[in-house]
Amino acid sequence: MNARFPLAGLSIALTLSACGGPPSNADAQHALVTLLEQSGAGQISDVAEFELNGCVEAKDMAGYRCDTSGKVAIDIGGRRVPVPIGKNLRYVKEDGTWRAYAK
Repeated sequence: MNARFPLAGLSIALTLSACGGPPSNADAQHALVTLLEQSGAGQISDVAEFELNGCVEAKDMAGYRCDTSGKVAIDIGGRRVPVPIGKNLRYVKEDGTWRAYAK
């Protein structure tokens, strides 16, 4: 048996595992802000106490489902309105960027 084949398999496995996995907190936070702003919620001025928990690979669609919590401040009519976040969201990496989906 040639010694190169096990090493080649190991390097391929390591390369694939580096691309996979759930988003980081920073990537998920950016994806959530984008989702809220694109949905018409308003301009997000601040995100506090953002946290992902219990991320698991989605079974019905691509991506990861994660319990998402924190607080966002939305600018509405010149006022900052605090809104708590506590939702299970799906995160998918599309074209190198993480996106959040409510469903």
